[in-house]
This record gives sequence, C-alpha cells and structure tokens, in this order.
Amino acid sequence: MSMKRKWIIIGVLGSIVTVVSCFYIWCYSVLAPAEEQQPYQVKQRQDDTLRVVVIGDSWSMFHYQLNRDSVLQSMLADKLHMPVKVLSRGKGGANSKEIYYYMFSSLTVESEQSPDMCTQPLLEEHPDYCLISAGINDAAQGKGASFFCQNYKYILRLLLYNHIRPIVLELPTVVMDNKLNFRFEDFLNENRSFAKARLKMRLGFKLASLLNGADMDTVDECRGALKMMLESTNLMDSVIYIRTMDWNPDGYKDVRGIYLDDGTHLNLAGYNVLDSCLSEAIWKDYLMNAR
Repeated sequence: MSMKRKWIIIGVLGSIVTVVSCFYIWCYSVLAPAEEQQPYQVKQRQDDTLRVVVIGDSWSMFHYQLNRDSVLQSMLADKLHMPVKVLSRGKGGANSKEIYYYMFSSLTVESEQSPDMCTQPLLEEHPDYCLISAGINDAAQGKGASFFCQNYKYILRLLLYNHIRPIVLELPTVVMDNKLNFRFEDFLNENRSFAKARLKMRLGFKLASLLNGADMDTVDECRGALKMMLESTNLMDSVIYIRTMDWNPDGYKDVRGIYLDDGTHLNLAGYNVLDSCLSEAIWKDYLMNAR
C-alpha cells in the first residue's frame, strides 16, 4: 500500500472519529438533563406581604406580558385581605432544563431578543409561592419523561431549600407542533428562511426523540411520570398540585374558548380561569398553614 493511500485512509478514519465525537457531544448536550447546581440562599422578607412568582415557559411569559400579574394579585388580595405581590417571568420554547438553569444568574445568557429570562431576581424576592409552568416543550421536543422529571426535581429542590412553596401545574393537553410543521410552500415565498429554521428545529427534535426512545408530542407520558416522581420521592406533600381536571379538563378543546387559535397558549379568558384556580388553591393553602 502506497504512503499516499495510507494517508487517505487515516484522513477518512480521522474524519469519521471527529464526526462521531461531535455527534456524541451534541447528543449529550441536548439529551442529558441539567447538572444540579449548588443552591443559593435568599434572604427572607420581614413584612406582611404575600409574594407569588410565576416562572417557566411561554405561559409564564404571557402571564407577565398580558398584565395578568396585577389580576392575580387583586384576586389574592381580595381573598386574603392582605398585601400581595405577584411577579412573572418566562421564556417561550424553554424546556425544563433551561428553566432550571434560568434560576441561576451565572448560567443565564440574555440578549436583546430574549431579555428577562433569568428568574433568580424573582426568587430573591423570597416569594411564599412559586408556580412552575414546564413540560410542554419537553414533550414537543422529544426529551423524554426521565429528562423532564430529573430537571423538575432540581427546580423543586432549589425552591424548597429556600422554604418557597412550589405550585406544580399539571401538563395540559395542547397543540404543540403547529409552529414547527414544515410547509414546502414557505420555500416559495418570503418565509423561506423561517421555513428552513423551522425544518431544522423539527428534525433536531425528531432525532432527539429517536435517540432517547420518547415519542414527540406526548404530554401523557410526561404528565404521568411527573406525578409518579412526586409521589415516589414524597415531594407531593411539599407542593400544591394543580390538576388539569380542576380548571381545564378538555385541554385546547375546551368549549369555553380559553385558548388562542394556535391551541397552545391561553387567551385572556384562559388566564382568568387559571388565575381563579390558582388564587383559590393559594388561599386554601395559606389559611391551612396559618392555623
């Protein structure tokens, strides 16, 4: 074998090893759950104000953008007859791993396109309650139930470490993939670049689901696994668990018309239903623990 051919073979093998290594690193970064961080401690407030924060994905983001904080604040103040402060912050498309990392300012990289992602400033308010909106994007991205539950456990541990009462919002049944569906006609008009990005994202999610054996767009698996995790770890007694049956049993098919046209996000009527359920749950929990 000539020296030239040997070098060609070495070059090909080296390229294969490089590709495989890069693929492995990508898989690990995408599919591995978060690494649990050293918890930080927030200082308790010395006043009589009840504080509630809402963190997570686009549901939390829209809670803030649609001025729902003041609405929930009024609902609670009317029930409890005391000062109430409600703050929300979220990132559209965020999965549970990202939501956990956003709880740490040292791990959050914000930009002009995505400002106010970090939720550590909200937690430093030392809220009495923290609602977590997470899981829809984990299911849609094919991350798998174990990925979701591990990250969720870390979120709960950080909150409980600071004596913040978590509010777990059970995953609702929504339309998750309508914005990611590939449409060939988009390549024929001005949406070409958007269609390419959407196709790339969809293929990445599909590959992730194939690698970890999780079906895409299956909320049921993540919903059941989360409840099982809470019960098996005895965390259920430490949280307020909001069942979908309590406020949205039919998901996006709800005849009350509480979802936007995308079937994924709540409209104002939907947030009114959700906030009413939340205020009732917080009111009952607060009175029970105040005894």
